[in-house]
Amino acid sequence: MRVPSLEEVVSSSHIFSGRAISLKVEDVRLPSGKLARRETVVHPGAVAVVALEGGDILLERQYRHTAKRVIWEIPAGTIEKGEDPEECARRELAEETGYTADKMDRVFSFYVAPGYSTEVIHLFLAKGLKRSSKRLDYDEEIDAVFVPISKALEMVRDNEIEDAKTAIGILFFERFLANARG
Repeated sequence: MRVPSLEEVVSSSHIFSGRAISLKVEDVRLPSGKLARRETVVHPGAVAVVALEGGDILLERQYRHTAKRVIWEIPAGTIEKGEDPEECARRELAEETGYTADKMDRVFSFYVAPGYSTEVIHLFLAKGLKRSSKRLDYDEEIDAVFVPISKALEMVRDNEIEDAKTAIGILFFERFLANARG
């Protein structure tokens, strides 16, 4: 199997910088010698947390402007500059849900959309939840609720959960449980 070669960057320019993302455009030389243009959304990375309590998973409902509706999600957030992913996962869980976790295990990391974005999400499994205080950002309005894992799986199957990181987290956890049972 032939492995694709790297593309050589010929020119690069940042055309937008915002609070959460920036956008750059690069002209590249393909291995064949042809020139092409690449548009990249630059994102600092994020975390997502599958938080479990007994047979329930902690889900959030929040309005998402881009989707123009309320979306079911697992707790998640953007990694701040210099922040460790686990530290971010613990911060986001506490801020958005009002819970802390005794145990926070990194499961795996994945690209959101490698065709145009640098964003990588680090998925964590949180256990040993303890009530603390919710500290939402000024622009967040989030309801956090515990849902039975069986119901969450049904919500994924019925497309009631449309958020990719949430579906991945729930389905990965289901597979993890199935393998643990043996």
